[in-house]
Amino acid sequence: MVLENNSDVIAMITREMEDGVIKCCNYWPISLKKPLELKHLRIFLEKYQIFKYFIIRVFQIVKKSFSFENIVTQMREQRHGMIQTKEQYQFCHVIVLEVLQKLLSLN
Repeated sequence: MVLENNSDVIAMITREMEDGVIKCCNYWPISLKKPLELKHLRIFLEKYQIFKYFIIRVFQIVKKSFSFENIVTQMREQRHGMIQTKEQYQFCHVIVLEVLQKLLSLN
């Protein structure tokens, strides 16, 4: 919705939690170090300031470009120790290339 409307500001009127009840789920990254990965984009938390009555968060939204490094990182997060040797890395390149060629042939 932010991208569709070219919005620069989002104002959330409620707190995330009130009286122990969750009022709003996080739809933004909670860490400066790790972006929120969505299907077609990434949301980076660039900085935040906590005030007495409100919080200001600054995000960068990047539309989801292809990155082999991200693919390998996600695979390693799903299974520790995955893709360790040069041969495994080359095999992944071949498979990704084949998948991309198949996707191009569908268009």
